[in-house]
Amino acid sequence: MILVDPYLSRIRAAAAAPGMPGASQEASDERPLIGLNDPLIPDTAVIDAHITKADYILISHSHFDHLMDGPYIAKKTGATVIGSESTTNVMRAHGISGEKLITVKGGEDYTFGDFSVRVIPSLHLALDSKHYFDSRVIPPTIAVPLRRRDLAEGGTLAFLIRMAGHQILVFGTNNFIENEIAGMHPDVLIDGPDIVPFGPPKEETYDYTRRLVRVLNCPATTIPTHWDNFMVPYDVPQDEYVKRLEPYKQQIKSACPKTEFIVPKYFVPIPLGRQSGR
Repeated sequence: MILVDPYLSRIRAAAAAPGMPGASQEASDERPLIGLNDPLIPDTAVIDAHITKADYILISHSHFDHLMDGPYIAKKTGATVIGSESTTNVMRAHGISGEKLITVKGGEDYTFGDFSVRVIPSLHLALDSKHYFDSRVIPPTIAVPLRRRDLAEGGTLAFLIRMAGHQILVFGTNNFIENEIAGMHPDVLIDGPDIVPFGPPKEETYDYTRRLVRVLNCPATTIPTHWDNFMVPYDVPQDEYVKRLEPYKQQIKSACPKTEFIVPKYFVPIPLGRQSGR
């Protein structure tokens, strides 16, 4: 089993800075607001209820909503973690042994028996009206428990996973380097509007969606990720955010009319038919 950016805790996080995303104010959400100086404590009950095994964990970048549950899951399952120097430094701080860590920077293409992973240099989305920039590397001296302010992007990666007759291209955040993915023919694209509840940062990037699916030769299936309000509990309705996916869907359809668009449901598997000739 391969996990990508497994984040189940859905903490109620305060905005890191003006113009940056933070927790929406749901009246029913009485959980504490987690600020930059507060420790990041995984919701182990939720994780244990839904993750019982994993062989590999791929981390696209080291923000809390991609990384913070990773150490607990890696310890629980014995999975090997693949990620940036920042990611593997955090894992070591949590006691994950070096033999279970593969540090990458993008450009690697590794085989693991019945599947392979191409690691792709990528970009974080344009937060704060294009003013977002974070060149920090989380140092090997990082200590636990982690606080939100201890984490940094640490560089952004995408992953092309080849397995069971499929090529699945996964972006953990909503941006890409066109030359790095030109010529790819994934049959499944996992990407999305990214942080829809807090505004449309995707629109800061020129013609993002249509450029992406065209350069990828119109994947057969697109599954949006990072589209919901991921700072509220799972039982809070997400109907508003499903509706906000419609422009993204229409942009895909305008460029690639035959591409199937599947909105995922929490913890519900999405079966994929076997592909051939790819």
